[in-house]
Amino acid sequence: MRGIDGWFSEDEGRWYARFARALTGGVFVEVGSWKGRSTSFIGRICNANGTRLVCVDHWKGSEDVLQARYAAALAIEDVEQTFRANMQALGITVEVLAEPSRTAATRFERGTIDRVFLDGSHDGKSVAEDLAIWSERLREDGVLAGHDYSVKHPELCAAVDAFASSRGLVVNRGPRDIYWLARG
Repeated sequence: MRGIDGWFSEDEGRWYARFARALTGGVFVEVGSWKGRSTSFIGRICNANGTRLVCVDHWKGSEDVLQARYAAALAIEDVEQTFRANMQALGITVEVLAEPSRTAATRFERGTIDRVFLDGSHDGKSVAEDLAIWSERLREDGVLAGHDYSVKHPELCAAVDAFASSRGLVVNRGPRDIYWLARG
C-alpha cells in the first residue's frame, strides 16, 4: 500500500484487511479501485483465502465533488494501467471489470456475492443506485460496506442512511470514513 496514491488511510486499511480475512472462498467485489491503494490491503488475503476478488472501475472519473481532481489525474495518466501494474507488482491476482458499476453488477446472479465494498462515485444518485443493485447480488449472510461516509460527502451519507432505513438495517461505523450495513 505504501507508494500507491489514494485516499484510504492505514487504519481503514487494517479494518478492510479484517473484513476480507473473515471470508474464506466466496466472492469479494470492490467497486471503485482507482490506483489500487484499498485493493492492496485485501488482495493477498483474498488470494490466500481462495476468495475470488473482483475490482470494478470504469476509470473515467466521476460526476461528484471530486470530478475535477479525477479529470486532472486522467489527463496525465492511464489510471487503469497504473492499477493493473500496482496489482502485478504486489503479486495480487484480481479479476478486473473495467466498466460502469451498473453494468458489472449484471454479470452476477442474485445471491452470489459474499462481500461488496462500495467506493465509487460520491453523489447521492450513484450511491443509491450502487446500494440497490449490489445488495441484490449479496448472499443472505453477505455484507455490504463502503468508504467516505463523512461530513465531506453529505449526499453519500444521505443515500446510505435512506437505504439502511428502507431495509431495516443499521449503519455501523469503522475507522474514519468506513461504514457497513447490518441487520437491526
